[in-house]
Formats: sequence, structure tokens, C-alpha cells
Amino acid sequence: MAAAVDIDALTQLDQRDVAALTEHMDVYPDDPATRDEQVAVYNRGQRYIVTPHVPCCDCPDMIHRRPSGGCKHIRRVEFARGERAIPAGVDYDAIDDGLHIDTGVSR
Repeated sequence: MAAAVDIDALTQLDQRDVAALTEHMDVYPDDPATRDEQVAVYNRGQRYIVTPHVPCCDCPDMIHRRPSGGCKHIRRVEFARGERAIPAGVDYDAIDDGLHIDTGVSR
């Protein structure tokens, strides 16, 4: 029996959520460039510093557009920490292997 797809949850995903879930990003809470609660996110050869509790990121998207819900780097940190739920119906095979989440199902 196929799992039910939550269409409402999927429609809440925007392009930044999709990018945060599917693009390869490395998240380092102990990067030498970070202080206190900051996290370094490496994406496409660039390092971005995320301050999750603010939330703030030094990427151009956050600096110039300040999207509601944060940029893809902030969202990636939130997904990785379990602070942002992955909606039901998301294809877990499409999620970047570097995003370590506990789904209860081995991938």
C-alpha cells in the first residue's frame, strides 16, 4: 500500500525549502570562522555564516531580500537540527544524502 501524500504540506514548500533539502550543503557548527552559536554552511564553494537563533545569514538572499522563513542556508540548519519539520509526502530519495535526518527508515 502506498503512503498517503499530504498535498497541503507539499504546497507549503517553497523553492528555498526545496533547495535546503536537495542541494548539497555541508553544515559545521565548529568551523573556525564561527563564534558562539553560529554555524558555517558550505554551499557551491562558498561559506555562509548562519546565526540560527536570530535567524540571520550572510548570504546575498538574506542581505538583499530577507525572505520570510529565512534563506536556504538557515532552513538547511533548521532541517538538520529538527527545528523545521520535513512535510509528509516529501520524496526522501530526493533529499541530499548529506542532510542527516532520522526518518526511522534506512535510506
